[in-house]
Amino acid sequence: MKKDNYVQSVIRALEIIEILNERKEMGITEIASSLDLDKSTVHRLINTLRHKGYVKQNILNQKYSNTFKLFEMGTLEVDRTGLIRRVNPFLEYLAQQTRETVNLALLEGKFTIYVDKRESSEVIRADLGVGRRYPAYTTSLGKAILAYLPEEKVIELFREEKFVSFTPNTIGSLDELLAQLKLIRRRGYAYDNEELITGLACVASAIRNYDGNPLAAISIAFPRYRYQKGSPEEERIISLVLDITRKLSVEFGFIS
Repeated sequence: MKKDNYVQSVIRALEIIEILNERKEMGITEIASSLDLDKSTVHRLINTLRHKGYVKQNILNQKYSNTFKLFEMGTLEVDRTGLIRRVNPFLEYLAQQTRETVNLALLEGKFTIYVDKRESSEVIRADLGVGRRYPAYTTSLGKAILAYLPEEKVIELFREEKFVSFTPNTIGSLDELLAQLKLIRRRGYAYDNEELITGLACVASAIRNYDGNPLAAISIAFPRYRYQKGSPEEERIISLVLDITRKLSVEFGFIS
């Protein structure tokens, strides 16, 4: 699309929201410096975003941060599909059966977006909060969904990707990602063996709809030390995830 089809002020406002999301809280001068904008421009945009409820000001230090408005809008959009409502009982069941953290996530472009969770009842537990997003190649949830997209779509998404190493185990190339996706399709589940966070393991499987497309994925995450890779306890977790996502897929019309 031609640049003259873009509204520059909208782009700048969105860049402010994005950098506040990244940095959590910033002042006018910090925002202006980071985005190479005039302070007066930033001030006008911030005031507009405050007026519309997207940004708030800390009265103690006068800095700005995002409100929950975008999160609320995103949550409502997910809920319109009925996904969260229908998945809720299954998340509860998995949490009760495993006492580990259970996550529900969607794919948004190249990113995994966590939209619901049940926290582990254990003192030491995996904690990836709702609303967080991570590169899809770093998470079992993301890989579980990517595995059921057309391969050409995955190549399109990640052809220019600079694969960041979050840990020594993170996928490092498109070829490696494609190889993992083939394995996921064959066995039905995705694995994160300390690929996003050192010490954190995760097993996920996709929920598919009537035409086989992935709607979302469910994972069980646990500290790596708790279960050895390939142990009976871990195999039970894998079986539970597969069983639940198969049942949910049937509810959404998928026929294997």
